[in-house]
Amino acid sequence: MTRQVLLVARSVTHHGGHDAVHRLAEAVAGALGEPVRGCFLDGAAPSLHVALDAAADADEVVLVPAHLPPDRYLDTWLRRAVAHWRQHRDRAPRIVVTAPLAGQPALVTAVVAAVAGPLTELAGNPGPFRSPAWSRITRHRRHVLVCRGPRCTAYGANEVTAALADRLAEHRLGDDDVLVTATGCLFPCDLGPLVVVHPDDVWYERVDRSTATRIADEHLRDGRPVDDRPPRG
Repeated sequence: MTRQVLLVARSVTHHGGHDAVHRLAEAVAGALGEPVRGCFLDGAAPSLHVALDAAADADEVVLVPAHLPPDRYLDTWLRRAVAHWRQHRDRAPRIVVTAPLAGQPALVTAVVAAVAGPLTELAGNPGPFRSPAWSRITRHRRHVLVCRGPRCTAYGANEVTAALADRLAEHRLGDDDVLVTATGCLFPCDLGPLVVVHPDDVWYERVDRSTATRIADEHLRDGRPVDDRPPRG
């Protein structure tokens, strides 16, 4: 029987946390001697759906909720995301889930080992707590919100974010022109992936890479909202 293990984390807003999940997956793969991959329920790539696609030929997929402390949100959305993924496949492997890492007795051993291990004193001043650079609101013309909640992530929000970033970079539109912010759930979840442009109050529904490119070209560069959006309300 072939098996794939997926470490599933919640939203990661910085690359250090993102990389830590992947390093943990590599270390666990070395210890188990079988494939282990890190993925994310929301806010980072690869998404759980993408990881499941890659593991679809396995006989069994083991999901490990890799979040401290235990998170009922993650537990609930793991089940919903897996059920949604199954709806779009003719064949799916057996999918099981472990108890949360925070509930494993070995975590106590790990904390004890950390306390008994090498310690680094926190002394001196590593840098200012405040900085003039952090006291100025970016003089952007437009603020773009990209939903990275669990539903929008399942629908392809990671790819939308990447497409927007790539196209804005091609147009040399930086934060002083267009400030792009990844958000949690924006609530009309069934319409995702969602992209919102302020101050224009324009909501784009079911955005894919192609639409994201048009938003960057027509709206964010040329100032003309993409005109074939479905009516609101």
